Amino acid sequence: MSTRELPTRPAGRSKRTASASVVLIVSASEQLAERCRRLVFVEGADLLACDLVSLRGSAAWLHPLAIVMTQDVRAFDPEGFMELSRRIGAELVVLPSENVSDTQLTAMITAALDIAQRRRTD
Repeated sequence: MSTRELPTRPAGRSKRTASASVVLIVSASEQLAERCRRLVFVEGADLLACDLVSLRGSAAWLHPLAIVMTQDVRAFDPEGFMELSRRIGAELVVLPSENVSDTQLTAMITAALDIAQRRRTD
């Protein structure tokens, strides 16, 4: 299944069986998703993608550690995205653009994963 085909909730399953940490990337290009996928794999997490329409359902089902989006995507509903991330206990990672440097991308996602993992284990 490609990351673009992530279902909100598979039929017949009421709860996700969590075997790994999840990072959810929202409305990103395949290039950005692949860059993030390599990064979160090293961190021991799975990267799953969704679009704006399926974000709330996917986040509620997956309980990701982090939600990654660009500033352009965040502009659609800044307060709503902050509230969603607070409600599910995920760190919201807002990238300045899809052209963010690998160094900055690594720093932002690694910090978000560290914060979220510490919060969930406390």
